[in-house]
Amino acid sequence: MNQQRPTPGRATPTTRPVRVALAALLAFGLAPSPALASTDEPAALPQITQFKGADDACAAPGADVVARVPWTSQALGLTRAHELSRGRGTSVAVLATGVDGGVPALAGAVEGADAGDCLGYGTFLAGIVAARPLPDSGLVGVAPESVVVEVPTGDADTGLASPADIAAGITEAVGAGARVILVGTAAFQGSAALDEAVAAATSAGALVVAPATVPTPDGPYPGYPAQDPAVLSVAAHDAAGEVVLGEPLIMPGGELARVDVTAPGDRVLSVGPGGAGHVTSGGDGVAAAFAAGAAALLVSREPDASPARVRERLMSTAYGSALGSVDPVVGSGRVDPLGALAADPAAAAQEAAARVRGEALVPGPSGLGSVEAPVTAAVVGGSALLVVLCGVGGAVLRLGRDRGWRPAAPGERVTPEEDPRPVV
Repeated sequence: MNQQRPTPGRATPTTRPVRVALAALLAFGLAPSPALASTDEPAALPQITQFKGADDACAAPGADVVARVPWTSQALGLTRAHELSRGRGTSVAVLATGVDGGVPALAGAVEGADAGDCLGYGTFLAGIVAARPLPDSGLVGVAPESVVVEVPTGDADTGLASPADIAAGITEAVGAGARVILVGTAAFQGSAALDEAVAAATSAGALVVAPATVPTPDGPYPGYPAQDPAVLSVAAHDAAGEVVLGEPLIMPGGELARVDVTAPGDRVLSVGPGGAGHVTSGGDGVAAAFAAGAAALLVSREPDASPARVRERLMSTAYGSALGSVDPVVGSGRVDPLGALAADPAAAAQEAAARVRGEALVPGPSGLGSVEAPVTAAVVGGSALLVVLCGVGGAVLRLGRDRGWRPAAPGERVTPEEDPRPVV
């Protein structure tokens, strides 16, 4: 495949030693995280690629349906997360060359003009987000009750997307009312129009989720619009939880490329166009689809949450690195849908109040009788006086003992001269 070599966004040879040093440093700084399930998907499943040559054949349909639950569902804890939210009422725009809404797992899940999907990548991403459960299939989307809005973006023959293509796609997604906007393929560089499109989407209440990198023949380059601070930038990890990108990327200006969270992006199972079977793919775009699905779960559970709040929640509840959110390789860590859904104490309290409804407690009359105020005051006052008198009497007795006082004997008379008490 002939692909134009981009000049911006890639580390120069002089920065490679810095990248190596940072990678070595991070190797000692990563915090342990829960173990993930291993993957053993059939090797014969067709593979979906993010790009292809203009004259290459379209993606082959999948013929085999995998019955077991894929490792990605276990890694994300989707079974428990779906007890709290399944994405109902939330729309996720998928910016890719097309989506085949006719595959069984996406039946009734896709809105928008059917542009076809020769590449297959958009259908794959849509399956990750919203695949409906089917008999004899272990695959289920992250948000299986959400709706996918198809937004054709990029060159349909190659999959390449320019900043102008992505900016137009984001604008179209906002017009369609999407609350989550998934950028399937990143651009090699940014633009003012792309920045404006992201800002407009954020103002409209939509979170933009994008891959942290874009693959090239020379390796990954920092992707756009993921370098925008308002965008959730996602990198891929494998079944062992190890990030696929082995070292941080450095921008031409010397700053590190942004990564907010990681998500599954290696040997991932989903659906492809033209058939009922399963296919595989990977990369940061696939990881971004998982994060977009997690965002859809959260938006469904908390419809009033702003894009900034959704993004912050996904980052703050991720399985993190010892370096915290400044880790240039994994960002805040592996995305955790269940943790994000259960993290808001206010929402939990509101849900508990909705489950247990009742009125304020009004105590009934006591079985021991009522208490009248005047009687109570008299008893309390008398008791207080008795306490005071006892205290005074005890003080007098102690003073008498100290001075040798004693009662007079019968017939005994004490003259003033014999009285040892001082005369005042």
